[in-house]
Amino acid sequence: MVGMHLPIELLQTFVKVAETRNFTAAAKQIFRSQSAVSQQMKRLADTVGMALFDMEGKQVRLTPMGELVLEHALKILKVHDTAAMAIQRSGLKGKIRFGTPEDYAMLFIPGILARFAREFPEIRVDVICRPSPALYADLLNGELDLMISTALDAGGEEIRKEPVIWAGSDAARLPGAESLPLAVYDQDCIYRHWATSALEEQHQPCHIAFMSPSIAGILAAVRSGLAVAPIGLSALPGDLVQLGEAQGLPTLPQAGVCLHRADNLKKDLTDKLAVHVRQAFASGRPGSEGA
Repeated sequence: MVGMHLPIELLQTFVKVAETRNFTAAAKQIFRSQSAVSQQMKRLADTVGMALFDMEGKQVRLTPMGELVLEHALKILKVHDTAAMAIQRSGLKGKIRFGTPEDYAMLFIPGILARFAREFPEIRVDVICRPSPALYADLLNGELDLMISTALDAGGEEIRKEPVIWAGSDAARLPGAESLPLAVYDQDCIYRHWATSALEEQHQPCHIAFMSPSIAGILAAVRSGLAVAPIGLSALPGDLVQLGEAQGLPTLPQAGVCLHRADNLKKDLTDKLAVHVRQAFASGRPGSEGA
């Protein structure tokens, strides 16, 4: 047995067969034909010198030797994958210019960047916070490599449906007052447009009581009771409440959160960061990348 060579490719296929207990199912998972899988397993059995499977109709059962090979194959593949990933990471260096609306910069981006830095320490990420239309213009002008947009009709990969809700506090003036005070972003904000249009449709007077380029400023105005605000649900802090039809406020649309990538030579880098962004937004929980 000294000098026995166990090819990684054969072990990978063997593990799939052991997991599925079926050659056809394993073949589908690794995108090979059943005959190719059978030939690989014959080669592995010949290398080991003993049968690895017993056939039970269309199902296969591991022999005692098969169980032993599986135990060691899993260990070998784990070491192999860890080494391959480490080598791949070591070769990735550079800088990514990453654009995001300000509210997501507070909520999701710190956790994403911390995890990304641990995995790819040689890739620097510079973050630019601006409204979605301005970020998209930067992307088209070659000033960004990757960006997140909110409710921007410009294509991209949708990574989340963000419910837009009314945030308020117990001290807020609600409908029934002469005019509903709003805390909003500037004129380019789609949430502002949706809120004022929805209130107009139900003949509810409103006025801009507080305008800020920052989600922190908007939430501060809401906390003080100066206004209510249309914000993304994920931005609602625990000390504020979601208002709605019970308080006479109209339902607001959902916003599509999209990921956009520049057509440049940094695709290898942006693909890696995009994975982290996609996972975090799919989870819907700031600071989490899901299961």
